[in-house]
Amino acid sequence: MLKTLSSSSVLLSKRHIAFNPFKTRSTHPRHLQSFFHTTPKMGSVDTSLHPHTSGRAAVFAQAHSSPNPLILYGGWFCPFVQRSWITLHEKRIPHQYFEINPYKKDPEFLALNPRGLVPTLAVPIDKAGKQQKPLYESVVICEYLDEVYNDPERNGPSLLPPDAYERARCRIWIDHISSKILPAFYKFMQHTEQKAYTLDEARQELLDGIKTFIKEADPEGPFFLGKQFSMVDIMLAPWLCRLFLFDVYKGGVGIPDEGKGGEDENIWARWRKWAKAVQERDSVQDTLSEREQYVEAYRRYAEDTTQSQVAQATRQGKRLP
Repeated sequence: MLKTLSSSSVLLSKRHIAFNPFKTRSTHPRHLQSFFHTTPKMGSVDTSLHPHTSGRAAVFAQAHSSPNPLILYGGWFCPFVQRSWITLHEKRIPHQYFEINPYKKDPEFLALNPRGLVPTLAVPIDKAGKQQKPLYESVVICEYLDEVYNDPERNGPSLLPPDAYERARCRIWIDHISSKILPAFYKFMQHTEQKAYTLDEARQELLDGIKTFIKEADPEGPFFLGKQFSMVDIMLAPWLCRLFLFDVYKGGVGIPDEGKGGEDENIWARWRKWAKAVQERDSVQDTLSEREQYVEAYRRYAEDTTQSQVAQATRQGKRLP
């Protein structure tokens, strides 16, 4: 969830269906009329985000732009949204993807999700999808989708193991991603010379979190659980695909090249195997926009000027919201 509180309107993708702006209010996207009739506050540091997906993500978004009772509200730039999108892809779940810019919030979107977050999943109450109830928090959304869409023939295998202990173990490492790796990612990305910690300290914190994670992976792989692509892989995949941003802004992430890992070479070899398999997954590639867009979107993180809730929590040393 890339969470923001900085301005007042939501910019919607022109790819999506038109609607009658004179209809009564509803949380269905066809009725979010005021999204097109609000003006973003001037001076917001986050209002220049590109409004649409690109690359393979644009193709996937277009393929899911028609009305559907199940709707994912998301932003192409948000790694928390990508978690949910990957899950929808893996489970082959019919849905509508609705691109918004949560830096420009609107009361109509807040009627569905008062916290103003993406991703938000609009779950139909009735079969026609005229009434919906919201889910948010990316981990919650992903587990809900995996649990509800559970027909092996239509939706493929579950993304969590059938054994209760193994499911619990997966959740331990999902929590490690959320509580250790991701805070270190943003702490590193938001480093400036004014910080009390050094760039090298921030880099090492991220590397330590990654090493702890990959040590617990199945030794053969390629995925965390072995041959099965799982919820654990999904939870970290979006940030894996954004590690290149440290090369752009912070002098590199620090993961050693093949054969240069020293006493940790086996650990990093396992990481490289995992990373390659995850990055090559269709569900991951199909939910990524062009790299240039991420470079621009994360510039303000690198400068530590973005006002997202994630960035604010990172500055304050708090758990990510």
